[in-house]
Amino acid sequence: MKCSRCNGKIVDCCCVKCGYLENGNKIENKEIDKNEDLKLFNKDFDIINRNKNLLLIFILGPLYFSYRGYFFLGTILGLIDLFAFYYSMNLLSIAIFIFGSTYVSLFYLLINRLIYIIFANYICVLIDKLKVKRIKKKYKEDYKNKLKEYKHNKYYLLITLIIYLILFIMFIISKGIKNGLF
Repeated sequence: MKCSRCNGKIVDCCCVKCGYLENGNKIENKEIDKNEDLKLFNKDFDIINRNKNLLLIFILGPLYFSYRGYFFLGTILGLIDLFAFYYSMNLLSIAIFIFGSTYVSLFYLLINRLIYIIFANYICVLIDKLKVKRIKKKYKEDYKNKLKEYKHNKYYLLITLIIYLILFIMFIISKGIKNGLF
């Protein structure tokens, strides 16, 4: 049987092509965007959700979280990363002796950055979901406007770098005092 509107095939009293029913109604396919609130909250949600920023994550590593506006997470993970690098070089002294410190450092950096590439965007989306949930709970009626107004502060990356620089200078001074250079 053919549809009276579009000449499509009718199966079980419904046109497969246009959704017209024999009783005169029409079936409409409305797609529900389950990430609509996240897209309002984070303008770069599609980039993060589809992992289109892998080079940026590889370059920044733990600083990527500060770049995305998660200052404390970026700072804490950055400090953990620095300490892990320092202590892993001490623990891998045999590998350094065999392969050389440059190759071991590059291997550590590659593995470390691959871990960040795998998990960084996922963690960012989880944190954004928690923030959206909190905003929805706090502003029940007007939460969509609050989501639109929210700005991720990109200056956190600069602040985190300044903190790292201060800690690095303090580390150099403490090593110099310990070794009698100052």
